[in-house]
Amino acid sequence: MNGHREQTAGMTQPTDGGLSPAMRRTAGFLAVGAGLLLLGGWLNLRPSLRQRAVVGEAEQAKVLFPELADAAKAASLEIVSFDDETATLKPFKVVRSGGVWVLPSHENYPADAKDQLAAAATELIDRPVLDVVSDSPGDHETYGVIEPDPEKIKVGMTGVGQLVEIRDASGNKLARLIVGKEDKRPAGAAGAGGRSLRFVRRAGQDRVYRVELDTSKFSTKFDDWIEKDLLKLSPWDVRQLTLDDSTCSFGADEATGRLKVSLDRNSIAELAYDDKDAKWSLLKLESFDDKNQPKPDKLTDDEELASGKLNDLRNALGDLKIVDVVRKPSGLSADLKAEEKFTGDREAVTSLAQRGFFAFQQGDIVSSNGETVVGMKDGVEYLLRFGNGTTVAGEGKAAEKTAEDAAKPEEVESTGRYLFVTARFNEGLLTKPALDPLPEAPAEGDAAKKDEKKEEEKGADKTDTKDGATGEKAAGAVDELKKAEEAEAKAQAALEERRRVEAENRRKQEQYDDQVKAAQKRIRELNNRFADWYYVVSDEEFAKIHLGRAAIVQKKEAAADAKK
Repeated sequence: MNGHREQTAGMTQPTDGGLSPAMRRTAGFLAVGAGLLLLGGWLNLRPSLRQRAVVGEAEQAKVLFPELADAAKAASLEIVSFDDETATLKPFKVVRSGGVWVLPSHENYPADAKDQLAAAATELIDRPVLDVVSDSPGDHETYGVIEPDPEKIKVGMTGVGQLVEIRDASGNKLARLIVGKEDKRPAGAAGAGGRSLRFVRRAGQDRVYRVELDTSKFSTKFDDWIEKDLLKLSPWDVRQLTLDDSTCSFGADEATGRLKVSLDRNSIAELAYDDKDAKWSLLKLESFDDKNQPKPDKLTDDEELASGKLNDLRNALGDLKIVDVVRKPSGLSADLKAEEKFTGDREAVTSLAQRGFFAFQQGDIVSSNGETVVGMKDGVEYLLRFGNGTTVAGEGKAAEKTAEDAAKPEEVESTGRYLFVTARFNEGLLTKPALDPLPEAPAEGDAAKKDEKKEEEKGADKTDTKDGATGEKAAGAVDELKKAEEAEAKAQAALEERRRVEAENRRKQEQYDDQVKAAQKRIRELNNRFADWYYVVSDEEFAKIHLGRAAIVQKKEAAADAKK
């Protein structure tokens, strides 16, 4: 038949124009070979896909740290960052020590870390792996996940990540994560809760993951970990201010070699605030001549208090932020005065003087840049002494450079000023109780006189009625008894009134005494908090709370223009 051949002996014969079996096999081998070549090239171009094929879907569903399941077990957090320019590590740590949280990087300053650490640990709990990026150690630099190991890092090295380590109370490692670069592709846009896509890896392992992470939970900023309300006062409770605008310098007398204190005073202003009228008033103003002798000063007819500046000062006190702390030497008394053993300790005195404070043997401490005294309605008075300026480097650590340090690389973020804080009791800030005068006590013997009159009345009833004067005598006795009873009622009323006044006066006095005790208790608590530390405030904060005459007084015309 045309177009085909018959099948014979179990063999299929090719149709006219078809391929022989040998040629078909050859074509098949060629097609398979070409396909393998294409697949191999494609896999070489996409190593991450090959790795995903090896890892499998189950790996991608895992969480980073299955052993970290309870944030309450986190007892310490350490974060190690790397400075590319200086090839130095910047460790930050918060731990629980002796029942309180402290910052070892800041001489064990108390930390407000319970919630902050819980937030950091929670960020890693059940943190899912979104993707496996690489299993190759050679890719660690690319993704920025090289461990900040002091034995391995070198100057000029790039791709070093940030190490985050969480441990429990026994020191067991609950999580060690190296946080690398952010995935900035469109798919890496910030997610919910401030999270963004990050390349990470578990310390000690090569595999690099892609996860969604909020790195703000791993802050190394000093002010993120401390109690931000330094003075713990309400601006609305401020009743008085004393602003001492002066400077003081310390140096050795060339002739005697003794320490010489040079004081240059500009002005002292005492002000009061009436919260009912919301108004400031000037209680006292003094300026000083060239010899530091005070002379009375007052506002001129065209001057008035700059209430806006004073209100800003008051508000700044309620939100006074510190940027650093430095531990004081021991030896100051409970009220933060310099004890005799302190003034005899050269190292302790030098520590004060270096920061702009000088201790006298009688206990007084003089500051290099004046004082601000803040009186509160509860009787607590804050004394803020301002010392020398300083610089704050890195993540909030005061840079106290020596001559040898001057040539070293410097990282200065801001400038600030040392602050020495003391709390003390000022009885004049409390309103003393207005005790009422006591009524005169009833004269002693009034009751006895009444009894005597009663006896006379009884005797009169038994008197011989034949006597004409008997009736008159009895009537007189009745009148006298009535008068006695009236006198007794008055005496009893006076006695009760006296007792009432005594009780009311006692209540007022006890209430006042309780205010005094509460103020003294609060002062002890505040001074226990302030005792160990020099604080550092920014220059911006210093400018708000340290004001001289020129700042608190303004021309009336200027005030009128400001209202327009």
